Amino acid sequence: MKLTLGQAAKTAKRSKGTLSKALNSGAMSAEKDDSGRWQIDPSELSRWMFANPVSGRPESQQETLLETYENSALSVEVKMLREQVAALVAERDRERGQLVDQIEDLRVRLDGAETERVRLNALLTDQREKAEVPVKRSFWSRLVG
Repeated sequence: MKLTLGQAAKTAKRSKGTLSKALNSGAMSAEKDDSGRWQIDPSELSRWMFANPVSGRPESQQETLLETYENSALSVEVKMLREQVAALVAERDRERGQLVDQIEDLRVRLDGAETERVRLNALLTDQREKAEVPVKRSFWSRLVG
């Protein structure tokens, strides 16, 4: 993640003018984005900070600056990761909603198919009341009477 001139100045605890002079003189390398703003690589800023320590600052303060820079870089990374997690959660919730809708639709179709199956089964079977079949009587029972 590249830093803007303002972010780099905060990280290095230097003024924007100081960093701008370093960029224009070539002491520090960086690129400009489409809108003409500086995009400074954090490792380049760190290199420049160690090559150009602030006079009158003890070495422990230089280490504190490095820790501050590392913490800011980590906080940017944590923020990006949280955004990615939020996007993945939103995508998962959207997909879950689609699947719930699809399951509900399939349930409705299954219920409709079951009703249709029962109706068609009733059409295929003989639904008339069966008439009593006359009992066949033997020849002697008909003759005698």
